[in-house]
Amino acid sequence: MDGKESNIQALIAAGLTNSEAKAYIDLRFNGESQTGKICTRTNIRSSHIYTILNSLLEKGLVTYKVINNIKVFSASSPENLAHIFEEKEKKIKDEKGKLLASITQLKAIPQHDRLTDFKYFSDIRGVKSMFTEIMNLWNKNDSYYVAAVTLKSFQKLEPFFLEFHKKRIKDKVSLKIIFDRKGKQWGEIRKTMPKTEVKYLDLETFTEYGVLNDYLFLASYGEKPYGLLIKDKNFAETYKTFFEMLWKIAKS
Repeated sequence: MDGKESNIQALIAAGLTNSEAKAYIDLRFNGESQTGKICTRTNIRSSHIYTILNSLLEKGLVTYKVINNIKVFSASSPENLAHIFEEKEKKIKDEKGKLLASITQLKAIPQHDRLTDFKYFSDIRGVKSMFTEIMNLWNKNDSYYVAAVTLKSFQKLEPFFLEFHKKRIKDKVSLKIIFDRKGKQWGEIRKTMPKTEVKYLDLETFTEYGVLNDYLFLASYGEKPYGLLIKDKNFAETYKTFFEMLWKIAKS
């Protein structure tokens, strides 16, 4: 970026338009000029040049004199630019004050609880993030229910799940979990964990679900794993009812 261009950018930052900055810098570099010369050097349209120069006149950045009935313009002292920036600072300060006042007023407005709130988690990293969020949602002595646990979930995430259960047990969160019988090797590991009950059913799937308080999660482990975490009391209670029905027919 050359000297002219860097100066133009500085003036734009101070509050001038691009065309105003170009015209002012042109006059500083080239001295007194008629409008035609300014237009030629800056590529500013002749139909716009007087509007731009009048704006600079109002800002105290250019002056002119009349020679043979023709206006000849020149740039004022660069020190006048400081006043432009001070005005911009004052305007920003005023706008900031108005914004902060609006924020205070908006925060005071009572918020209506949304009936349903959900988050989508993409890919296996996203699914791990979902379970991490679940860990942050439970309270000590909560109960957690998981059904239709898929074999692929263990193939992809078993080391992560073992750490997940360490945290769950530490927080005294109880778990009831229903496995597909083909996943018995992982189910038996969990049977040895405190605060954990395990049962089995013949239900090979690619999707599992779980319930924690008012939250329902769904996790799919197909070619593109993803998860959904839904905060909805009705959903959670309904899926917990489904879980209890499955629990009654599942075998230890």
